Amino acid sequence: MAHALDVQTLCGRFDRREIDHDRFIEECTRLIADAIGCSRAGIWLFEEGADGHLLRCLGIYDRRQDRMVVAPDESSLQVGTYFDALERAGHVLAVDVRSHPATAGLFGDQLSVNGVRSLMASSFSINGRLFGAFTCTQVEDSMRWTPPQLAKLKGIGTRISLALANAARTSQSTLPMPL
Repeated sequence: MAHALDVQTLCGRFDRREIDHDRFIEECTRLIADAIGCSRAGIWLFEEGADGHLLRCLGIYDRRQDRMVVAPDESSLQVGTYFDALERAGHVLAVDVRSHPATAGLFGDQLSVNGVRSLMASSFSINGRLFGAFTCTQVEDSMRWTPPQLAKLKGIGTRISLALANAARTSQSTLPMPL
């Protein structure tokens, strides 16, 4: 599997500090988007905010535009529903983000503005605590996510999350360490 070798090489470069945090996030999201065949790929962190859960975007790569795009932090009440779905199942497969229970309230207006139709997310934990999610989105057209796509995202995400955790432990990045 070429993508596994690419992920291992990329994470090794980051671990050895040959690339910085921002470059690592960009290359990871590019690799995920290419491996899955989706419009966009992102890495999100869960944080506790004053009003509950907060989603913080580390980066999103848009294949159609061939560049990183900005996504604001999300702290609506619906973050809890999305978080709970990821914690319960370890993933979310939403063919239609407007009707899926985990994504409808959270992303409804925001994603429809950006043209997102479908979302696949795979959670990751650090020290046994749900810490974030790797996401793939399909813009303009719906996508019926497949078990091989989810398995590939989980496999890539496992290695990337280890590199992120190592970086946080060595203060190479601005990631908060989980309790």
